[in-house]
Amino acid sequence: MLKRDLLTDPRTLALTGVMTAVIFALTRGVQIPTPVGGYVHLGDAGVLFSGFAFGPVVGAIAGALGTALADVTSPYAQWAPFTLVIHGLMGFAAGMIVRGEGRIWRLLVASLVAGVILIAGYFVAGLLLVGMEAALEIGPNVSQIVAGVLVAVPLYYAVRQAYPPIVWHGVSPEED
Repeated sequence: MLKRDLLTDPRTLALTGVMTAVIFALTRGVQIPTPVGGYVHLGDAGVLFSGFAFGPVVGAIAGALGTALADVTSPYAQWAPFTLVIHGLMGFAAGMIVRGEGRIWRLLVASLVAGVILIAGYFVAGLLLVGMEAALEIGPNVSQIVAGVLVAVPLYYAVRQAYPPIVWHGVSPEED
């Protein structure tokens, strides 16, 4: 269950804003074009990290807004509505599966689920935007999520070690 003041807590709002900016920078900073008119980026590392470290609400909002804003401010604006939903779901799923526990199996399962959301979501979006050529995007999307996981998992452990009192926002494990 979500904490009642989660969406109005100034610290959570600030954290969500900072993570949105980080994800935007990771997504917009280096965009490698793909054959069908999309691009590969490192923003998924930020989306996963946000969900892992700060929970499903921060992960969803920062993931959705950061990546969609990157689309809107680049030549890929037509992808923004899909990106908003896909990356929002990825951040939410990562946070819900990890649930504030840093066990490696939770991080890997969360990454796998987020990867399936990314690949399936952009396949459907690609079908709607460009047609059957969307199948060409599967390879780049797999490499994008793998790169995101390779950055997000070690980053999560490094931040937890450097700053143990990191606050996980969302559904707390003890509320189950």
